[in-house]
Amino acid sequence: MLNALGLAAFDLPVSDFLFAHEGALAEQFVGQELLANQESGTTPQLHFWAREALGSEAEVDFVFCYQCKVIPVEVKSGTTGALRSLRLFMRENNSSFGVRISQHPLSFVDGILSVPLYMIHELTRILESMT
Repeated sequence: MLNALGLAAFDLPVSDFLFAHEGALAEQFVGQELLANQESGTTPQLHFWAREALGSEAEVDFVFCYQCKVIPVEVKSGTTGALRSLRLFMRENNSSFGVRISQHPLSFVDGILSVPLYMIHELTRILESMT
C-alpha cells in the first residue's frame, strides 16, 4: 500500500504509517480485515454509504450486515474525530449502534462501539458479546 501511494517504508517512522495520506492506510487495513473475517462460502464484499444531499454531504467508510442488521463502520487513524457521518447514518437508518475503528481504547459510549485497530480481527466476537 505504501508503494502504491508513492511512499517508501523507510520514509516514515513506524508510528506514522496509519496517518499517511489522511488515514488511507488505516482504511485499507480495516477493509482487508473486514474481508478476511467474512463468513466462508460467501463472496467477499465491501460496502460504504454516501449521502449527497446539497450542503449535507456525508460518508461512512464501511457498512456490513451482522445478524440481519446493517452496521456502519467509521475508520479513524488517530483517537480523535467527530463521527458526524456515522451519527447521521445511525439517525437516518434507526441503527442501534455504530462502530469506530481507531487507536481509541475499547469502549461503548453513546451508541458507538470503539474498537482499537489491533483488535479488528475480534470485531465479530465483540459484536456477539453485545447481543
